[in-house]
Amino acid sequence: MVTCVLCGFSTELDDAAVLMGGRPRCICLRCFARETGTARAMPPTLRREVDACLPKG
Repeated sequence: MVTCVLCGFSTELDDAAVLMGGRPRCICLRCFARETGTARAMPPTLRREVDACLPKG
């Protein structure tokens, strides 16, 4: 596990877009996509399916 320097969350190595040497730090894929403007919105149909699967609290 490495920690994203932008959002501060721990992430798996395969979800790191940029690894920073020496310490367990990175930029995660989500932050990388957001900062570079390459993030894509989840399609509404997929969002509804995910919401249906999640427990209601």
